[in-house]
Amino acid sequence: MTQTKGRYLVCMIVAFAVLLGACQPVAAPASDGEMAAEKKTFVYAAIREWRSLEAFQAYDEVQAPGLRNVIEVLLDRDPVSNELIPELATSFEPIDELTWRFTVREGVTFHDGSPLNAEAVAYAINHQWSEENAFPVRGFMGPQITAEAVDEYTVHVMTATPDPILPNRMHIQGVSSMRQLLEEPDQYPLVPIGTGPYKFKEFRAGDALILEANHDWWGLDPAQGARGAINFDELVFLYRAEDAVRLAQVKTGEAHIAQWISAESCREAEATEGIGCRSQVSVETLWMRMDLEPPREGTAFGDQRVRLAFQLAVDYDTILDTILGGQATIARQMVGPSATGYNENLEPYGYDPERAKQLLDEAAADGVPVYETEFVNASLSGWFARSEELHQAVNGYLQELGLNVVLEVSELDPFLEKVGVRPPPGRGRYFYVGPHGNELYDFALSLGGHLSCGSPFAAGCFPELDELAAAASPLTGAERDQALQDIAQLVHDEVYAGAVAHLDLSYAVSDCLSWDVPLGHRALAKDMDNTCD
Repeated sequence: MTQTKGRYLVCMIVAFAVLLGACQPVAAPASDGEMAAEKKTFVYAAIREWRSLEAFQAYDEVQAPGLRNVIEVLLDRDPVSNELIPELATSFEPIDELTWRFTVREGVTFHDGSPLNAEAVAYAINHQWSEENAFPVRGFMGPQITAEAVDEYTVHVMTATPDPILPNRMHIQGVSSMRQLLEEPDQYPLVPIGTGPYKFKEFRAGDALILEANHDWWGLDPAQGARGAINFDELVFLYRAEDAVRLAQVKTGEAHIAQWISAESCREAEATEGIGCRSQVSVETLWMRMDLEPPREGTAFGDQRVRLAFQLAVDYDTILDTILGGQATIARQMVGPSATGYNENLEPYGYDPERAKQLLDEAAADGVPVYETEFVNASLSGWFARSEELHQAVNGYLQELGLNVVLEVSELDPFLEKVGVRPPPGRGRYFYVGPHGNELYDFALSLGGHLSCGSPFAAGCFPELDELAAAASPLTGAERDQALQDIAQLVHDEVYAGAVAHLDLSYAVSDCLSWDVPLGHRALAKDMDNTCD
């Protein structure tokens, strides 16, 4: 397919999507989202529904928007520099290769009145990283993590092997009430009990999470050194999947923020009086995940030539310009320049349909079932702005080369059953192009979660990668960076993962709201204020 034909294909998809969008009525927003006049209410229109309200979900602003206002973590990140700073832990230090000492903040209570102490923190850590519980957050874990209380406010956190980036992992360590976990464990997924500036009030599945101010928050004491304040009586996080609906709620004053809007909506927000569009780089990288679970022999994706052809076949420059409206940059690997292990010497695969076709034909001639396989492009409904259009475009490019590719759009649970766990051995035909977030800013996280034999979520098992990752794990500084760069080179050459683009994320925001989008994209109300009230 020529570059001209490729651009025409994408433009036709975009034009069709815009035409359909123009014909769809905008749903009337729920009355619960209206800003209350009698009290200061903050309203946030989120792109995704809550998967659960369990404390471990505090690491994920996509699956659990707003939860971090209730559940706090051991270590926060400075919203400007992104450096680790104290939150529920006031200090931390290594005491040997396998043990870190954390000092717990004194004078803090959970929303149920129980005290925050070393015992509660150790219990939360062991609960979150438990192999038996098998929470998805374990994808962010390196060696196994356990914890024990040493005294009233000292916790030792241990790892099975040396883990120099353990403090980074404690940034996603949500701490919830030990009393609840022991006495009412069935309420843990339903009623989050934390220590944050806001506490749980109400949850309506498929619609809204409502929080109320916690005026007993420890952070209101200047002596505690917390950043932020309580400027709202109530927080309302609404689930509104449609981009146009989220934007409309900000335009009409029914919401302060619309999460992750498209480039078109961003331009519309900028042109609307009283609101604007605010964007920020993110840790999210679009990548192509392919079925690679052994045995790979005899499957299409088991052949490196096929994997490479899938990257070369797609004109991502055109897709980023047209469908994503420039809200992304072409990626070299699964992490961005801020991450340890970023290899600036890697070259993006680029767009070369002629070479892609040649590789496919060579593989087919050697008996690889290239053209007999029905490839499935798995898409998550409402994954990111215009995600389904992007996936349609990807399929179009692949089909131009004679491949049998179908698009399968699913809601969250069936999607995860297909491509959120290890593929069935030898399936070798499912793939997706979706975001991967590296909140730890370290390539080891990407390896451990998606390309490790020990991960329940990995695309496949690669013993050689595990050996190299294990050798890199105890290293620090320049040595660690170089070791991970070398692994990135191998992943790139073997096309174990297809890097696509680094995403910028945009929000429609009321001009009345004082808020700078943080690098971590957390919707923390303690960092916001309504300047028009």
